[in-house]
Amino acid sequence: MKRFMVLFLLLSCTVAFSQKKKAGANPPNPWIGNYKLDVAQSKMAGQPPQEETVVVSAAGKDALKYTIQGKDQQGSYTMNYEGKPGTAAPQMAEGKEIAQITYQMPSSHQFTSQGHGTDGSTSTGTITLSQDKKTITVHEHSKDPKGAERDQIMVYVRQ
Repeated sequence: MKRFMVLFLLLSCTVAFSQKKKAGANPPNPWIGNYKLDVAQSKMAGQPPQEETVVVSAAGKDALKYTIQGKDQQGSYTMNYEGKPGTAAPQMAEGKEIAQITYQMPSSHQFTSQGHGTDGSTSTGTITLSQDKKTITVHEHSKDPKGAERDQIMVYVRQ
């Protein structure tokens, strides 16, 4: 479960405001795209995954949808989230709910998240898209069901 709580925070970074141009058309959403975990720049508790990618397919004030695929010591995994900012929605792993996550949008380049795992764990995070739109940095604080706390930083690079 602790690995999945780390991943849910990255996913929260995909929510963004849709802004209108003067002509009335929406510009491309800076969050949408493919991102790869940069293990060298990240500070993770425990063994990091061997590989991990995030595909953000929808991101806006009315919808958020993403898929995370990776490989760690226990094998391959796939996680999905589809919801609306401001409302708790399930994060799924291999077809099973693992957490309820609520995302907020304090600004167009920063998001916050609160998660409650089905195992009793909790997590909070801040997710920031760099001004050049090339990296996403996730700061996470989590507490496992027994009360042990940890802090992590994950950096993802646009592909």
